[in-house]
Amino acid sequence: MTEDKLKQSLAILNPIRTVELKDKTRNFEAILQGLLSDLETPNTLSVLLCEQIAESIFWMRRHVEDKELILLEATAEKIDKAQSGYGSDRTYTAEDVKQALLGDQTLKQKINDELKDTRSNSIAKSFDGCRAKAFVSCAKEVRIADDLIQRQMLNIRHLQRSLDAIDMKSRIIRRMDLELERVERDLILLEHDSEAD
Repeated sequence: MTEDKLKQSLAILNPIRTVELKDKTRNFEAILQGLLSDLETPNTLSVLLCEQIAESIFWMRRHVEDKELILLEATAEKIDKAQSGYGSDRTYTAEDVKQALLGDQTLKQKINDELKDTRSNSIAKSFDGCRAKAFVSCAKEVRIADDLIQRQMLNIRHLQRSLDAIDMKSRIIRRMDLELERVERDLILLEHDSEAD
């Protein structure tokens, strides 16, 4: 059933498509197809709104990833800066920081030990301290990413309201049609009953 709705929605969308993202991961298409397959009665406007919602979700996810990467890179930079000049030939990457944050206690402990060994380290004495300093140093970039994420969330909400209004309109019309049919049946029954008397 949803496969039919998806085919119907894609048939409507393809000739009028407004969003063409060069997304090698195919995330945008997956989001779009999920939204389109959920449409109860696909029409041009609802399909276009789903396309816009999919684009907003795609960019919101991308901004969240960007924000995370900003923090990871800044933390790695603070760790390396805290260790520089103190005999440590190891440099840490954003991926190392991510692994430590995801629970690699061995790596986190190694970083903490190296930071404690650096005598006149004025940046931070622990992994968490470097992370806190990194957050402060890139607060402006994080705020920008948060604003972009918030903007996409607002777009999604507004588009969803529009989509709901379109969907609700068809439901109201269907309900009114059913009510009208019921009234007509009742009227016919009343006329039939009055003729029988």
